Amino acid sequence: MKLFLDTNLLVYLLTKTPENERRIVEFYVELIENHDLYTNPLVFDETIHVAKKKYGVPYELSIEFIDEKVLPYVEVLPLTVFDYLTARLIITKYSLRPSDALHVAVIENNGLQAIVSEDEDFDVLPLKRVWLGD
Repeated sequence: MKLFLDTNLLVYLLTKTPENERRIVEFYVELIENHDLYTNPLVFDETIHVAKKKYGVPYELSIEFIDEKVLPYVEVLPLTVFDYLTARLIITKYSLRPSDALHVAVIENNGLQAIVSEDEDFDVLPLKRVWLGD
């Protein structure tokens, strides 16, 4: 399946604690082995920002994590004006945050099938959401 990786998965992988490390890493490995994975540069921006603001992770460690643990396994799709035009409609129709609407636009405009996210805000959409335990 063609899956879009949302920010929260990357933040959890980057900031994993001993009690959740095995579960989150096994989930990521299963995704890598069984699906085609995609994301966009906005997810990287959000990951670096949230990891620093919420968990105190230095920018350099977040960048190293993305370079070594994400880029080899995940195709990064560009954000285009077409994605913005699609996101405008999604924002007004579903009241999603602009960044989430841009993620959905990338999913729709690139023929992806689901989003990997714990964010239940996506559940208002006709979009499959995949998360731990699903």
